[in-house]
Amino acid sequence: MQKKIPKMKHKYFLIFLLAVLSFNDINSQTCPEVSFVLEQPTQQVIFAFDDPGPSCASRPTAIVIDGSAFVLGNCDTYSSRYILSSGSGVLDPNNYSVTYGGSTCDYNGGTLLGLDDSFHINKTLKLFPNPITSTNELTVSFAINASAKISVYTLLGKEVMHEKLINEKSKKIDISSLSNGMYLMQLKLNNLTVTKKFVVNN
Repeated sequence: MQKKIPKMKHKYFLIFLLAVLSFNDINSQTCPEVSFVLEQPTQQVIFAFDDPGPSCASRPTAIVIDGSAFVLGNCDTYSSRYILSSGSGVLDPNNYSVTYGGSTCDYNGGTLLGLDDSFHINKTLKLFPNPITSTNELTVSFAINASAKISVYTLLGKEVMHEKLINEKSKKIDISSLSNGMYLMQLKLNNLTVTKKFVVNN
């Protein structure tokens, strides 16, 4: 004869199970889409977030990579910097797994595995103001420092301007020479090309 579990014990078990699952969900973190390793002066790992990223208080204070511990050095809306505190550091800066809060995040070449680079850049690239109505400057902004060749084209394909972004998060571009109309801005970063539209209506 099978022994029946009293209803009260069954309810307590369900409440306990729900609490454990909720606790794990609260402590799990979403993996940042971009991460890269800096070697000097002490090894550091940078994570870039979408704008706006999670609040600094909700990011892990420590992470683990290849058995080495890193502690949060500083953080802002766009990024977190973790500094090596113990261990030998990241063994392969181009391919590593991070214990990030309650999540494991795998990175290859700085990008979270499973994400397309051009999708990520397109998602984090901002042009503002757009449309341009009362200024002669257009700001190009990324979630992290980047180097890129910037070209501006008319809708007929004529290049009317070019600039360079050199290891910067943002750049102000003087568009006073452009007539009112729609333009295409093309950014080339390594082997990636991203195109965005903007409108001048001064």
